[in-house]
Amino acid sequence: MRVELIPSSIPASDTQFLVSFLVNDAVAIDAGALGLLADLDRQEKVQHVFITHEHLDHIASLAIFLENVYRPGPDCVEVLGSQNVLDFLHRDIFNGRVWPDFFELSQPGNTFVSTTVLKPWRPVRRAGLTITPVPVSHSVETLGLVVDDGAAAVGFPSDTGPTEEFWRSLATLPHLKAVFLEASFPASHSDLAALTGHLCTQTFAAEHAKVPHHARSIVVHRKARYAAEIAREIAAHGLSGVEMVRAGFGYEF
Repeated sequence: MRVELIPSSIPASDTQFLVSFLVNDAVAIDAGALGLLADLDRQEKVQHVFITHEHLDHIASLAIFLENVYRPGPDCVEVLGSQNVLDFLHRDIFNGRVWPDFFELSQPGNTFVSTTVLKPWRPVRRAGLTITPVPVSHSVETLGLVVDDGAAAVGFPSDTGPTEEFWRSLATLPHLKAVFLEASFPASHSDLAALTGHLCTQTFAAEHAKVPHHARSIVVHRKARYAAEIAREIAAHGLSGVEMVRAGFGYEF
């Protein structure tokens, strides 16, 4: 399995503003930066876009991406999310004002986009991957995703505060290789992290302790202005198996 966090800064760096992961080039997890990927050939390879929740850094370029890769017919891109997320996208983004209503414009034989509702704990099979949505503890309804190709499994909790169900789902996977785990705030902003459903460095350490010992914790979602401080604080915890994400790097699992 190949996983890449799409860079969202220019020039490309590990400073992260938006969230989009590519898995085996055919599946995207969130669309914060997906439509900004300069290589349009790579955009066109993406067949399925999983949206974990509706916050802007996870959907910012979805409309642009769909316009970039528009191809009418049954091979159009599929967007997958909870019913609430799909309703939000139609009502508040693809509403004919913010962006053309790709949902209503889609006609048999000339579809702009297809949609599939994700339900917690119900796996879907896409592009040779089994992807299981699992609820996490964020400020809005959010589905973390467990991605499994049979030989390797990788966890994407998305945005979350301290949570439990997600870790229980990973504990049953002996072939779990890594978890892309957020650490949004330094310890000095622990109250803000709790209010907004995120992890600070202290709660990150507690959540990392729940990661099965054979798997890597790859730190994502450091708020840009605190990124260096967060890295220093996590390093000071002396946690084993923890590394900062490398945007644009192809992780092989």
